[in-house]
Amino acid sequence: MYVQRAIADGETPGSCDHHAVREHDDDALLVSRLAAGDADALRLLYERYGRIVFGMTMRLLGDRQAAEECTQDVFVSAWRRASTYEASRARVSTWLLTIARNRAIDATRRRAARPVDPHEDIWATEQTPDTADLVLHADEAGRVAAAMAELPDAQREAISLAYFDGLSHTEIAERLALPVGTVKGRIRLALDRLRAVAPDYALGREAEA
Repeated sequence: MYVQRAIADGETPGSCDHHAVREHDDDALLVSRLAAGDADALRLLYERYGRIVFGMTMRLLGDRQAAEECTQDVFVSAWRRASTYEASRARVSTWLLTIARNRAIDATRRRAARPVDPHEDIWATEQTPDTADLVLHADEAGRVAAAMAELPDAQREAISLAYFDGLSHTEIAERLALPVGTVKGRIRLALDRLRAVAPDYALGREAEA
């Protein structure tokens, strides 16, 4: 399967060429193709949303390997459950991010309940994540990720490189072969929209550096 091969080969979400994704290829149509067993549709969905799903799970789990495993699980689940998707109920991006939210919450709970060292709990008693706080944090991260998924491609690419990859404006400009001023403008526009969705979320420090 494409996602498993990509992660196994060290291809991180977002390292794919987003410009190769055909913008006219409707998300719901991709899921229909997915339900019919079209592996190329899975590749296109991963290229389009892999970075956002990975970034959301990385934000929640705080561990790159766990986030990669969770991201793989999300797209494997989408592959298996594609026939259950209903376009009238949610956007494809919302559907994927809901799966990601649930998988990340489950992974966090498993990590809290299953110590790595049998002689030492991975979470001290006072550090055990509160379920309500965990769900609240996941919901907020999901709102940011969903808003990011709706950004224009140019803004989404710039903010993703800043927010999820931790690149500076200069590094993003070099990566995209754009003037630094253009990169700053795209990030500023993206941040304005994201802050309107989740004003208290920690977006500025990473993205504006």
